Amino acid sequence: MSLVRTLRILASQRPSTPSRAVADPGRVQRLRHGRVPVTWIDQHLAGTAAIVHLHGGAYVAGESPQTWSWLEEVARRSGAAAAMVHYRLAPRHRYPAAVEDVLHVLEDLSTRAVLRSGRWLLSGDSAGGGLALAVAQTLSASGVDSPSAVLLESPWADLDDDAHGREDLRIAARLYAGAVPRTEPRISPLHGELAGLPPVHLVSGARDELVGDSRRLDAALSAAEVPHEYLEIPGVGHQVAIAEDGPASQQARRFQIAAVRSAVGADGGAEVAAH
Repeated sequence: MSLVRTLRILASQRPSTPSRAVADPGRVQRLRHGRVPVTWIDQHLAGTAAIVHLHGGAYVAGESPQTWSWLEEVARRSGAAAAMVHYRLAPRHRYPAAVEDVLHVLEDLSTRAVLRSGRWLLSGDSAGGGLALAVAQTLSASGVDSPSAVLLESPWADLDDDAHGREDLRIAARLYAGAVPRTEPRISPLHGELAGLPPVHLVSGARDELVGDSRRLDAALSAAEVPHEYLEIPGVGHQVAIAEDGPASQQARRFQIAAVRSAVGADGGAEVAAH
């Protein structure tokens, strides 16, 4: 990897906050949970409902402005708090740093009773979707409190699969996994145990380069008898709810908002109005 590319990656790893156009600064708070930086939107709502989100970026880059816009809308229209976890990134921090960071955050939030059992979801997009699935598997196996549901968008769930056809993903997979085989379940959770997971809500675009991971995960969840629903939207690509505009994005967001409200027991009420 060139020095210029390395410097660009490192620059993109600085934790951000949502712009003023997305969320008034009075709604935003940067805290540390388990020594890991976490940015909250509307933290005061966490006892009622919370979305703990793990961003994409192929494990080498941080959250995008579009991710902030998506997270704020889905949380607000669900009546939930939103927490963006700024987990450590490769190449400085290889596996298992990201998994450990998320587990430390969740342990601290549970110890402090910030999250209430049955009132929070674990969410992730792209690489963050694979990470969310790996963390959910770890929680399920440990017997500790698990999220009421897992919300996944375009998850990168198998880093050992070169069929994705993108050289940047192959490089990122090597940077993240290091010397650990990429079939390790906490790196590629499609190779892990799925039985016992909480309900999974999965969305992907049919033209997404990672759609194969979503389809395989859908089939594997069915085989493991995990309650789940899968929305695949024709004609659109990666991170449809986050990166796309127009009807396809709104369809994906409505699907996700309904999943959040159902998971926290708020589906009997009206959706909070968009603005």
